Amino acid sequence: MFQRQRYRDAAETFLTVSTKHESTSRAPDALLRLGQSLAALGEREAACASFGEVLRKYPRAPASVKQGVDREQKRVRC
Repeated sequence: MFQRQRYRDAAETFLTVSTKHESTSRAPDALLRLGQSLAALGEREAACASFGEVLRKYPRAPASVKQGVDREQKRVRC
């Protein structure tokens, strides 16, 4: 959905994964993707909050996710 630029649908899906399945290995990436979807929808503050949550909730997230958060925070200007 994200790749098809259906950002609202993508955000809903990523939100579901990051909340209902928050203990899975996919949750940090889903939260990052949620932020990206929100940023694409023009929801800058919500996107920045999502990026911040990734590092707060998942301090042991994979390096690729942490780098993605850092890159997106700079891009969105959080």
